Amino acid sequence: MLVTMAFAIPRQLNAQQGLQISKVFDQYEKKKGVVMVQLTKEMLQGYDFSFFKSIVVKNDPAAIAFTRECIAKDQEGAKKIKQVTQNGEVTSIILQLAPRGNENRLILYNESPDEKKEITLIYIESKLDAEKIMTTVLKKK
Repeated sequence: MLVTMAFAIPRQLNAQQGLQISKVFDQYEKKKGVVMVQLTKEMLQGYDFSFFKSIVVKNDPAAIAFTRECIAKDQEGAKKIKQVTQNGEVTSIILQLAPRGNENRLILYNESPDEKKEITLIYIESKLDAEKIMTTVLKKK
């Protein structure tokens, strides 16, 4: 019975499993002024992603500190693709996590430099390699 139930769990519930950043999404997704986006399978088909979730939090120093802590824990064993620091603080980072099955996993974090700090945290799973994922995400229209 347990095996049957394990296979019945939707993919979205398994995404981010074991990652500290999942706590950021859980803790802040319903707070006022926060924008969270999770794309459905249908929306992802044109991007070759199997999972995409992002959150934007504005002017919340506690959220910034908490997100940085979570990313610091998740980056253990991950490959840093890009990191930007300002005044000794990480303001932007792209991490390639160990694959899960045949899925590559990326964490993208960006913090605005202005005084009304805004953070953006994105988690992506895809069969594409990290470079192709980044090209898709950063493609200008």
